[in-house]
Amino acid sequence: MSDINSGSGPIAGLTLPFEFDLAELRAALTTVQESDWVPHYNERDFGGNWRGAALRSGSGLATDLIASPPGEPCFRETPLLDRHPAFREVLSRFPCRLKAVRLLSLAPGSFIREHSDNGLGFEGGEVRIHVPISTNPSVEFYVCGERMALKEGGCYYLNVNLPHRVSNRGNTDRVHLVIDAVVDDWVRETFAASSPIERSPLPPHGIDDFRALVFSDKALRARLQGFTNRYDFSAAAVALGRERGFDLHDADVEASFRAKSQLSGNMAGWVPIRVTADEPKPVAEWLHAPEWRFTEPFFEDSVRAALRDPLVAFSRCEAPLQRTSERHPNGLIFHMSRCGSTLVSRTLAALPQIRVMSEAPPIDQVLATGRVEWLRDVVGALGAGAEAHYVIKLDAWHIYHLPLLREAFPEVPWIFVYRDPVEVMVSHARQPGMQMIPKPEWVGTRQAWCEHVLEGFLEAALRFRDDPKALFIDYKELPGAIGGSIARHFGLGLTEADELVLREASQQNAKNPNSGFTSDSEAKRREGELLAGTAGAQRLATLYTRLTGRG
Repeated sequence: MSDINSGSGPIAGLTLPFEFDLAELRAALTTVQESDWVPHYNERDFGGNWRGAALRSGSGLATDLIASPPGEPCFRETPLLDRHPAFREVLSRFPCRLKAVRLLSLAPGSFIREHSDNGLGFEGGEVRIHVPISTNPSVEFYVCGERMALKEGGCYYLNVNLPHRVSNRGNTDRVHLVIDAVVDDWVRETFAASSPIERSPLPPHGIDDFRALVFSDKALRARLQGFTNRYDFSAAAVALGRERGFDLHDADVEASFRAKSQLSGNMAGWVPIRVTADEPKPVAEWLHAPEWRFTEPFFEDSVRAALRDPLVAFSRCEAPLQRTSERHPNGLIFHMSRCGSTLVSRTLAALPQIRVMSEAPPIDQVLATGRVEWLRDVVGALGAGAEAHYVIKLDAWHIYHLPLLREAFPEVPWIFVYRDPVEVMVSHARQPGMQMIPKPEWVGTRQAWCEHVLEGFLEAALRFRDDPKALFIDYKELPGAIGGSIARHFGLGLTEADELVLREASQQNAKNPNSGFTSDSEAKRREGELLAGTAGAQRLATLYTRLTGRG
């Protein structure tokens, strides 16, 4: 039974409770003449020969394959529908509003590139149903990278609103009767009584096997390095794959840039970029980037930069989260937000011997579970680089997880970067961070919510004011403290040359390296005069005084 009505998320496909007389359908197919078939209009979406013939269309013509004409068309039957009673027999099983109905044929050696048909999913109110009439074991229909098992004479809902692609690597045409229908109560009841489509095994010597070979064979990988655009990379990958007996075409490689294949084994040299932290073991999305330097302002900026390299994008895969190193950080950076913490992390990252992971989502995703071992796994995996030192900058709200982080890494020193709260509030008033968007149940102003959030951060930090592993850094101490007290606290052992590099790096704007760093405290103080008079602002001022050690 399906839970498609539960609102738990889109389902890739369902096996509907219908079977059709395959002999009758094949007999009906013989009534379609060669002249009735026309090439599919989406020429950029396929390679080879993809064609169709309409049984219902917006114009009433059998040669009109357009599934979603502009406006509100009234779909009409075409002359093909009366060629054989089996066609009407199939449609009679669907007592709902039908739109386009087409026979779609994919010739041997042809493929449909990965794409999405927006709005054609159950959740969007319209469904696409496939009845396979002719297929072969070498036809591959993928939805979100999973291969669907589609049998002749069966009936299937395929969520083509999701990324999907088709390859016919066999020797016979693949022909489906494809029905577009509007969701109504009958459709909902039928889908609720249906089961998820079974999955077919991935074909041997396909794109997933080739990718696994590339990332286990250094010499082969070297031949795919250096490409700056994906088209040239795809051509090279297909050629190399075919040299080694893999059945590939460019659409396979293109899809692999987006699809996350499954990989097993040792993930040394890989970086987790996202974690689904479910029992019994989290699954991570990984990139092969053993030499990538994470020097952008935030982890996700570095991931986007890495994915512009076709070889890195080609590596994207899913595998269980594992600790690829036992490495602990040299230091942890906590902060109250908009207080100079990015200046600290970007400046440290300027030294090639320091690996800095700045606000990495995998850490956030694991911290939410409260699992110490998983936290050690993800921190170890993120730290598995060649750099001598390793520093993690956390998200502002991670100060609430300080006890868990201290439990996981009791010997690791940490800092808390803070700033005059009025200046922080001005920054968020100009451009709110996501934590400063009030929750729906909040009763009060946006400024009051900002005060509430900042108050929580500062109170959480003050609970550990006397921790011997802690160092509290006021924004006023930056940038000088980076190469001074912070570097000493983290045990980075800087040389005079290193300190010079840090001084030069600290003169750049942390979030926009093309401009210089200048303190904007005075301007923010003037702008924040109107924000400073509330009761919340006064409480923040008191907390700030305590942080500075003056109160």
